[in-house]
Parts: sequence; structure tokens; C-alpha cells
Amino acid sequence: MLRVLGLDAGTESVYRLMLEHPSWGVDALAEALGAPRPDVLTALDRLADLALLRAAADADAGTDSEADSDSGTDSDSGSGSHGSHGPTALRLVPPQAGLAALLARREEELRRTQLEVDATRAAVADLLADYTALGRESATGAVERFTGPDAVRRCLEHLTLHAAADLRVFAPTGAGESAAWELDVPLYEDRLAQGVRVRVLQLDSTAGSPERRRAMRRLARAGAEIRTVPSLPLHMSIADGESALLSTSAHTTRQGAVLIREPSALVGLHALFSHLWDEGTSPAAAAGDAGEAADYSAQERALLRFLADGLTDEAVARKLGISLRSERRMISGLSERFGAHSRFQLGLQAAQRGLL
Repeated sequence: MLRVLGLDAGTESVYRLMLEHPSWGVDALAEALGAPRPDVLTALDRLADLALLRAAADADAGTDSEADSDSGTDSDSGSGSHGSHGPTALRLVPPQAGLAALLARREEELRRTQLEVDATRAAVADLLADYTALGRESATGAVERFTGPDAVRRCLEHLTLHAAADLRVFAPTGAGESAAWELDVPLYEDRLAQGVRVRVLQLDSTAGSPERRRAMRRLARAGAEIRTVPSLPLHMSIADGESALLSTSAHTTRQGAVLIREPSALVGLHALFSHLWDEGTSPAAAAGDAGEAADYSAQERALLRFLADGLTDEAVARKLGISLRSERRMISGLSERFGAHSRFQLGLQAAQRGLL
């Protein structure tokens, strides 16, 4: 218990026993503790170093040396030194004074240590400030993570509601889609009424679903721009080019989202949206193509491209936002149209027809 004051377990045991029996010598202490005599002598030396023992002559100047030897621990039974006038007795310093002095000394050491820690902390803070000033670290709040559908929904609503000029939306759908990412049509209509430009990219595979078709018609009537693409990598909404909310995984939308305000990252997300937007097809153009002799849809071409890239059927189905059964039915239909009997032949025919 007194180790913090400099007393190890052996020294503390000797000290406590001496407090109970101040007249005992080294041999008596060693016997009572069951410790070797040299260990007890070492403990007495340590107690003297800590000023918990002192020479009787220091405390009782002018007293008879014989009387001292009767009431103290002499050098034959303690750790005092021999002088030319005989042994020097050691006496315990009253614990109230001795331990209080040790405690005060330790507190002063800790105070100095704390001052050193505070100075070091200030130096580290200065170093980090200099490092940040070099532009090597993102600004605070540049990336935030949200977990759970409720948190994602609230963040998405806040992002949409506070958009002042522009909203760009990736809206993939499919089996197991989280409701947190479903388009809030009334909220988008409100933004459109306030003059915000809204652009929505959705999948070809879901453009014809009744719910999505009705939502898209409402948004189109309100002034939203809508295009379809064969596949989308993830859910995303970009507001005013300043903030972007992305699903944490393309296939685990329920888990959460990441809000990004880092300018360099937003440049890349804008480029991705612009590329896919330019590749997308508006509903009106798609309707016009349906009346022409267009042999292959954008979705079929995307399927062929994914197969050529070596993706599995499961991965292709996820990217297209369709079921595995629908994906395999598309492969069978294309194989029949191409007269292909294997995936290799299907890929070869697609390349020869310029579909890859």
C-alpha cells in the first residue's frame, strides 16, 4: 500500500512491525517476519534513506549513549554505523511526521510531472496545428457516418430540404431495398417549386414498375429531369455540389450511409454522376426507340458487358437490380437470338455485333 511512497513490500513489513515493537532488534524482526537477517538490514537502510528512521544522537543530543541503546535499535541490531565512540542507535521517526513528509514529497513530484504532461500536450497541439495548416489533413466534419435506417432517412431528408439550387440523385431499386432511400416525392416537389433543379437516375429494370412509374410521372410533371441507365453502383444524393450522401455498401443499404463534404471527393462524385447522366436515356427517348427496330436494349447490352467482365450471375443480377431468375432468363433469350450454345459463344457474338 505504501509502494507509491518508496516502500516495497518487504520494507513496509519491517516498518509496520517496528511501529508495533520499537524496541526489537534485527534478529527479533527477522524471526517474527521469517525473513533473512540481511533482508531486514536492507529494509532498515531503506527506511533510513526515507527519513523514517534516524540516529538517536540526532534526536536526543546530550543524552547518555547507554540509555539510547536501551530504548533504540543499535548498530548490532539495526543499520547504524560504528564510530570511534561506539555504536549509533536508530529510532523511528513518528509516523505522522515521517509519512506526511514522504507524501508531500510525492505530491510535489506528481505536480511537476503533471506540469510536464501539460507542457507536452501543448507542444503536441502546436505540432498538429502546424501539420493541419500544411493541408495534409481533412477539415473537421468532412466525413460523417450514419447507422440505421432512421438515421439515414433523417439525414437524406435534411440534405434534400436544404438544397438551394441543385439535387442529383442515384435511385437504384430492387429486392430488399431500404425504405430509407425511397424517393420522398412530396419533398422533391417542394424543392422543385422552390426553383431547385432535380435530376434523377434510375435503373432500366425498375422504370416500368407501377410504383416507380407513378412516382416518376409526378416528379416529371413537377419539373424533375429523369433518365434511366442499365446499372447504378449505389444510392447517392448530391446537394448543391457541397454535400453527398452515399449508402455504405451497394448491396447493404440498410446498414447506413456516409455524408461527404470533402471538396476533392465531391469532384469525383460529380464526374461519376455526369458520366452516367450523359449515358442515360430519358423516358421520352426510350419510348421513341420502342417504335423503332432497336434490336437490343441498354439493359441487355449492360448484361453482356458484365458477363464479358467475368461477373457471376448473382453479381450481374444485383448490378441490374433484377432477380437471378430474370437475369438467367435474359441470358437464355440472348443465347437463343445469337444461336450461341455457351457463354464463350455468346460473348464472341456480342463482340462481333458491336455490343461490347
